Amino acid sequence: MAMSTIVLLGLLMVIPSVLTNCRPGPPPHCHDWHIGINRMNPRGAVVYGHANVPIHQGASSSAHGQVHGSRVFGGPYSGAQTVGGNLNYQHNNGVHGSVGATHTRGLGNSFSGSVGGSGKVGPGTLSVGGGASTIPGSSRVQGQVGATYSVPLP
Repeated sequence: MAMSTIVLLGLLMVIPSVLTNCRPGPPPHCHDWHIGINRMNPRGAVVYGHANVPIHQGASSSAHGQVHGSRVFGGPYSGAQTVGGNLNYQHNNGVHGSVGATHTRGLGNSFSGSVGGSGKVGPGTLSVGGGASTIPGSSRVQGQVGATYSVPLP
């Protein structure tokens, strides 16, 4: 418990200082972060946060990563905690994908991934994508696949 408290408090101090060099503009050009505290009944509080950090911004592609976490202090759920991260990539040709992992104290790890793409087909745009994830602490995989075709109205 002491180690996770130190890590969480460290993130609360380090993330804002790292992200203060935000360049003007919308993500992925700009760092995005949020730290908050919510009250939980009875007698508890949740400290949570997330950060989005650009990793690569090129003429035709971009990549950014996110970290997130939360911790409950006080009340019947005291010590409940999640931490995780994602890595996202997208290319101007319509290809995109992401991978992520989250650890939930007492339940274990969950992993996720998605991939998709879109492009011009005839008069419209075809978009195809899919993703899969595991349930925390399980090797079972759940997922879905989808496709849409859209045609602009005259």
